[in-house]
Amino acid sequence: MPRFSRTLFLIAGITAMLAAMLSAYGFHGLPGKVPEAKLAAWAWATQFQFFHAIGLIIVGFMLAKDPASRLLRLAAALMLAGLVLFPGSIYATTFGAPEVLVQVAPLGGSSFMAAWLCTGIAGWRLPPA
Repeated sequence: MPRFSRTLFLIAGITAMLAAMLSAYGFHGLPGKVPEAKLAAWAWATQFQFFHAIGLIIVGFMLAKDPASRLLRLAAALMLAGLVLFPGSIYATTFGAPEVLVQVAPLGGSSFMAAWLCTGIAGWRLPPA
């Protein structure tokens, strides 16, 4: 298994673990401390974090089949950027960062969209089994 695939698996595992922890904190620790709108945003952030941890695993397996794929490496980079920008900005503003920071969330969403497009195209290009 290529080193980059193994690295993505590790990052994905840590990301999913953190999503589980942050989801539990959002359910048990945040109610009554933040407005309902922030609770809803927190829930979306943890869901997107979970989905994209799985996305990193998918990309990791695809890279094992085609280790030289630039599209898959780009997909991984875009998913990682999206994880920082989308849920990261929501978590930060929930904990008191300036609200203007949440304006980077759409950049994270765009990164996710581009990552999935790259993943799909790379999958289409994978050599037949």
